[in-house]
Formats: sequence, C-alpha cells, structure tokens
Amino acid sequence: MERTWRTCRAHLAVAHMQIRLSFHYRTRAFSQGFGALLLIGLQGALWTAVYAGGDTPPAGWLSLRQTMTYAAAGTVWVLCLPNLGLARQLEAKIRDGRITTELLMPMGFFTQWFSVALGRSLGITALVGLPAAVLGGALLVPFQLGSGHALRLALTSVIAFVVLFNLSYMIGLSAFFIRRVDGLNEVREALLLLLGGSMMPVSLYPGAIRDAVVWTPFVHGFYTPLGTLVKDPFVDGRVIAIGICWAVTLTAASALYTRRGLRKLVIAGG
Repeated sequence: MERTWRTCRAHLAVAHMQIRLSFHYRTRAFSQGFGALLLIGLQGALWTAVYAGGDTPPAGWLSLRQTMTYAAAGTVWVLCLPNLGLARQLEAKIRDGRITTELLMPMGFFTQWFSVALGRSLGITALVGLPAAVLGGALLVPFQLGSGHALRLALTSVIAFVVLFNLSYMIGLSAFFIRRVDGLNEVREALLLLLGGSMMPVSLYPGAIRDAVVWTPFVHGFYTPLGTLVKDPFVDGRVIAIGICWAVTLTAASALYTRRGLRKLVIAGG
C-alpha cells in the first residue's frame, strides 16, 4: 500500500510539473489560442456558406449550430490534447540519450510519459480550453448539459485522450527503430483529418464510409467526444464501446512496444 502511494505521488509530481511548465510558457499558449480563434472564425464563415445561411440542414445532417459548435470545439480540442509535440520530444530524448536519465525515476517509463501528457493537457486546458468552453458554451452558444450527457462526454473524452496519447507515444518510441519519425507524424495527421472527423463530422460522410471509419482508432480521438458534445445521434453506445476497445488495445500495444524499445536501448547501448 505504501509503495502504491509513493508511485502515485511520483506521477502526481510529474503531472504537476507539466502544469507549471504550461503556465510558464503561457505566452505561447495564448498565441496558439489566438490562432485558434481566427481559425474558428474562418470555419464559422465556411459552414455558414455551406448551409446557405439557413439553419435547416439537409436530411441526415446536423444543424448549422451543431456543426459550428463541433468545428469550434474541435479547434480547441486539438490544441489541448496530446499532439505532435509529444512524439517529437520523445524522439529527441532518444536521439541525444537523455532518455537514460528518465529510466532512473521511480516509476514506469510508459506511465511516466502518460503523466507528462496528462499534466500538459490539463495545463493547456486550464489556460485556453476552459475559458473557451465558458465563453463559447455558456455565453455565446448556451446549451444545457445534463448529468447523463456530462458523464457520457467525460467518458468519450477520456477515451479520446488515451487513444491520442498512445498514437503519439508509439510514434515517438519508433525512434528506437527508424531514423526519423516525421513521416509517421504526417501519416497520423492525415488519418485524423480524413478518418478522424477533424475536417467535418463523420456523420456527414457517405453511409458506407461512415460505417467503415468508425472501426478505426482515429475516429475515437476526435469525432466521438465532439459528436457526443453536439448530441450527434450517430454516436451511440456501439460507437463508444468500439472506442473503449481501441483504448484498451492501444494501451496494451504501447506497453509491449515500450518493453521492446527499451530492450533495444540495452542492446545498442543508447
């Protein structure tokens, strides 16, 4: 019991340090938030044009308000959650050997990086995501958030965090086996754009494509939580269950990948 508490306290310390770093570099966070506001304005104009200025969507579409909320929340979502920076930071530490010092810390390597990603995401969310949610969700586009809806949103958000973290983590860890990970990062971004719903809600895709992409992990890092936020009827219990399966599968894959990568470190000598 005491050992478990010491491990938890170490993870909390790592997450707390990342939150403090987020506030230390708050100018960068605010500049990214300002850029996100410009992008949200552009998306609003684009979707207004697509809907021809009306709020009566074609059959099967979300309403204009739902789609614009989806686009705005998605822009903030990308800013707050694990992204390419995690993979690049891990790659850099593997290249210059700093990764060896982290192996001396009294916690697992995989869980240590999870705490880093969690702390960083919490810090950026406090700086940018929370003010955006209060301003946009409570003042500009007020909506009711019942307890059942809130729990569903929290569950899909946790699934999305785990899926995105594992994808970035495994790409960064690939530096043990390949020369550069930039290509994998670009593939990840393209798949999130095309299959994850970061370009538009997946429910607007043609039926066959929509039914196929829901079986990929990318859709659960973006579309599932945002679809839950705007109450997209396509995000039902089946879709959330698939997301849970992907979160568990990717976590197990990351743990195995970590063991294989660290074994490579011992054989190669860093």
